[in-house]
Amino acid sequence: MQNEQAHILIVEDSKDSREMIAQHLSLKGYRVSMAGDGREGLEKAFELHPHLILMDLRLPLIDGWEATRLLKEDERTKDCPVVVITGLTWIQPETLECDGWLTKPCLLDQLDAEINRVLLGRA
Repeated sequence: MQNEQAHILIVEDSKDSREMIAQHLSLKGYRVSMAGDGREGLEKAFELHPHLILMDLRLPLIDGWEATRLLKEDERTKDCPVVVITGLTWIQPETLECDGWLTKPCLLDQLDAEINRVLLGRA
């Protein structure tokens, strides 16, 4: 899948992080949408049907654990890959229903590589 065709939803409560990732991905040719909490992230995922979701775990209203679980249980989004980006280093990735995992702070090259790995695996 070429970047110009891929739509990525960023669910991140830190405005600075959200905007930095969005700017980087936009420059890479991705279509980008953003959400600042888990509830908004779910609503946008159901409405927009992105190709990939970048999900923080520590979110207001609905945390990233619950949001990811709800996305994977819903027919509209169950096949949408979710890449978790978190500063919680004690979490075991295999305990979540996610398709990828990055620990904050992550380098943009690491982000790109994980997005490419997950999107190419879905192509």
